[in-house]
Amino acid sequence: MIAVSSLNVTVRDLATSQRVCDATVVAVLEGISYELRRAGTPEACTYAGPEERAGVFEVRASKAGYEPATAGSVRVSADQCHVIPMQVTIDLRRNP
Repeated sequence: MIAVSSLNVTVRDLATSQRVCDATVVAVLEGISYELRRAGTPEACTYAGPEERAGVFEVRASKAGYEPATAGSVRVSADQCHVIPMQVTIDLRRNP
């Protein structure tokens, strides 16, 4: 059996476009929060989850030293077997 992640998220530093590998990434669907896990290679710095959940998500990213950021209205649909994963990029701005 294969479980497909609904979201694949990349978090970047807004000023440098460098990937942020130790952020906290949470997806909210219908009032339920899902913490996304690190996925792929360590260099990829991507976050994935939740598995097999379709709907409209709000994706939040945060890290100490940065202002939290949100991507809203991320729509994930499904076909007959699995969800169709959405790629999301969130840029974090450093605290002044």
